[in-house]
Amino acid sequence: MKNKGYFYVLITVFLWSTGGILIKYTSGNAIAINGIRSLIAMGLFYVYKRGLKIKINRYVVLAAFCLMMTNTLYVIANKMTTAANAIVLQYLAPIFVLIWDCLYHKRLPSLKQFILVILAFSGMVLFFFDQLDGGKLIGNCLAICAGLCFSGVFFVNSLPEASSEDASMLGFLLSFLVSIPFLNQMDYSNMTSNIALLALGIFQVGLAYVFFSKGSKLTNPVTTSLIGLLEAVMNPIWVFLFYGEAMGTYALMGSAVILFAVVLNTISSKEKAV
Repeated sequence: MKNKGYFYVLITVFLWSTGGILIKYTSGNAIAINGIRSLIAMGLFYVYKRGLKIKINRYVVLAAFCLMMTNTLYVIANKMTTAANAIVLQYLAPIFVLIWDCLYHKRLPSLKQFILVILAFSGMVLFFFDQLDGGKLIGNCLAICAGLCFSGVFFVNSLPEASSEDASMLGFLLSFLVSIPFLNQMDYSNMTSNIALLALGIFQVGLAYVFFSKGSKLTNPVTTSLIGLLEAVMNPIWVFLFYGEAMGTYALMGSAVILFAVVLNTISSKEKAV
């Protein structure tokens, strides 16, 4: 049963990792792209769950807002900087969660946590040593903001009365509603773009969510998180192979530092839980 859970999570990671390359091949407004893929994913959820009954409370609404902002900022960042920069900087989320946890419980971080935060932010700084034009600089900043919002999704969903499934559904609905004014800025005549957009909704978001919901129930959270980090590795590989986009030297170094810090943080969390 556990092996089946790992298999589900690995499929999830593979589907998630296609986001960078699919977004690169989708033409049009980034907010509209996120809205349409969210609408397609909601249709798939409707079939999978046989209906969309969303429980509403302040935790669900806050987590849904954070999810909507995460996905929107991530797509915009992908359009402005490299896909590798966008995904790796978003993976600062676990480090931000650590900070939120300290603030929420009004306590100082331990020495180990403080070192991890410094290590992660040192990796983040390395991204800005690459030669960046104005667009990439803004894209990197938006990717960091996406990571900050992503950490909000994790943190709020860990609080009492929260519901990650309800928050996800509401978040996708909000993403579509926000995108409505921008839907006329899509290039619907581009067949390649249309196929990529459809794939984003069905595979990268919709089916990925289905497999993740199955896999996360059969594996422990720490293992799931570590396997999930493969997305940050696989995403740039697909973009390099099929789009020819490569990371800068400093960004590559920064990626290694950030992922190392996140792995240490995840393992440390496991030891603390034990």
